[in-house]
Amino acid sequence: MPFAQALWESLIGDSKLLLPVLFLWLAGTLMLWPLDSWLLKRMPKERWPLITAAILIVSCCFVINSPNAIGFADMFRVDGVTKGFQIICIVAGILTTALGYQQFSAMKEHTVEYYALILFSISGMLLLVGATDLVSMFFALELTSLCIYILVGYLRTQERSVEAGVKYFLLGAFSSGILLFGISLLFAATGGTTTNLERLGQAIALAPGNHDLLVFSGVLMILIAFAFKVAAVPFHMWSPDVYEGAPTPITAFLSIAPKAAALAAFLRVFGTGFHGVSENWVAPLSFIAAASMILGNIAAMRQQSIKRMLAYSSIAHVGYMLLGVLAMDTQTGVRAIWLYMSTYLIMQTGAFAVVIHLQGVEEGERIEDFRGLGKRHPLLAFAMMVFLLSLGGIPPLLGFFSKFYLFRLAILEGFVTLTVIALLTSVIAVYYYLNVVVQMYFKEPQEKDLDRMSLCTSAIVAVCGAILIVGTAFGPWIMDWVGKIVWG
Repeated sequence: MPFAQALWESLIGDSKLLLPVLFLWLAGTLMLWPLDSWLLKRMPKERWPLITAAILIVSCCFVINSPNAIGFADMFRVDGVTKGFQIICIVAGILTTALGYQQFSAMKEHTVEYYALILFSISGMLLLVGATDLVSMFFALELTSLCIYILVGYLRTQERSVEAGVKYFLLGAFSSGILLFGISLLFAATGGTTTNLERLGQAIALAPGNHDLLVFSGVLMILIAFAFKVAAVPFHMWSPDVYEGAPTPITAFLSIAPKAAALAAFLRVFGTGFHGVSENWVAPLSFIAAASMILGNIAAMRQQSIKRMLAYSSIAHVGYMLLGVLAMDTQTGVRAIWLYMSTYLIMQTGAFAVVIHLQGVEEGERIEDFRGLGKRHPLLAFAMMVFLLSLGGIPPLLGFFSKFYLFRLAILEGFVTLTVIALLTSVIAVYYYLNVVVQMYFKEPQEKDLDRMSLCTSAIVAVCGAILIVGTAFGPWIMDWVGKIVWG
C-alpha cells in the first residue's frame, strides 16, 4: 500500500508538467464524444475554429506557466527548450485553424473531427519536445504521426489527397519500424539497462569494444528515422507529393509544427544521448544537411506548382537548421534553431495564406496563377514578395538575421564547408523565389477576378508581413523578451 500511495502521489505531482497535453487530450475527446452531437445540433460550424483556437491559446498559457522540472521517472522534462518549441507548435496550430476557415467553408468540408485531430497531433508534439527517453519519444512521435496521416488524406473525395495520405502512412510506418529497431539495438548494446537519454549516453561510452558495430547501427537507424520525420535528403521522397496532395492549410501545418517538434527531439537525442559518440553521426548528418540544401534548392527551381516549390524549399531550410544540430554547443544550437524556426513559421504561414486565397476551392496552385497579382491586388503582391524575399534571406528582412545567426554559429563550430554550401544554395533559392515575384509584377494579369479575402486571412498576412519588416528594427528587444519568458 505505501508503494501504491507513493506512486499515485508521484503521478499526481508530475501531472502538472503535462497540463497542456492533458488539456488538449480532454478537449479533443470532448469534441469527439459526447459534445460532438451537441455541437452538430446547436452550434454553427463557423464557430469550431474559434473554439479550437481558444483551446490552443489556453494550452499556450499552461505552457508558459509550467514549472521547470523532470518527471515521470525521468521520461519527460520541462525546461526552456521544451517551452520554446511547444509554443511554436501551438502557434502553428492556431494559424492552421485560422487558415483553414475560409477554404473549408467554401468547400463545405467543416467537420469537428478535423479540429480534434489537430488538437491530438499538437498534444503529441508537446510530448515529443519534452521527451527525455527513447521510449516516450517513440510514443509521442506515433501519436503525432497517426493524426497527421489522417489530416493529409482529409479530403476523402479528392484522389490525390487520399493518395498522399496512404503514401505518407506507408513510408511513415516504415520509418517508425527503423526507429524502433534502432532503439532496440542501443538497448542491447548497453546490456538492457536504460533508454533514458542521459544514462544511455553514459552507458554507450562504457559499452564493450565488441559492441561498436551495434552502437553505430543503432545510432544510424535513429538518425535515418529522424531524417525522415523532418524530410531531409535522401529520406525526403514523401514530402513533395504529400505537400501537394494534402489540403493547403494542412500543408502549411505539416511544413512547420512537426518539423519544429522533430528538430527539438533531434537536439535532445544527438546533443544529450549521443554526444559522446559523435564520431558515429556527425559525418552522416553533415552529408544529409549538405544534400538537403543542394537537392532541395535545385529541385525547387524546376517546379510549376507553388506547393511543390515550397515543399522542396522546406527541405532546403531543414538542411540549414541541421547546422544547429551539428553544433556541439547544444544550448547555442537550440537558440539558433528556435530563432530560425520561429522566423520560418511567420514566413511560411504568410506565404501559404496568400496561396490559400488565390487557390480558393479550385485545384490549381500553379506559379502562373500569380501572374499580374501586383496590378490586381498590390498589397497582397507586396506581402507575398516580403515573405519570399525573407525566405531567401534577403536583408534587411528578419529571415536574413535568422540565417546569419545560424550560419555564424556553424562557422564558429568549424563547419566552414557546410556553411559555404549553405550560402551558395541560398543564392539559388533567391532565383526561384524571385521567379514568383517576376510573375506578380512583370507578367500580364489573368482575366479572372479574385474573391474577397476573409478578415482572418487578411489579418494573418498583415501581421506576418509586419513582423518580418518591423522585426528587423525591434528584433533584439523581441528576442530578449521571448528569452525571459521561455528560458528564464
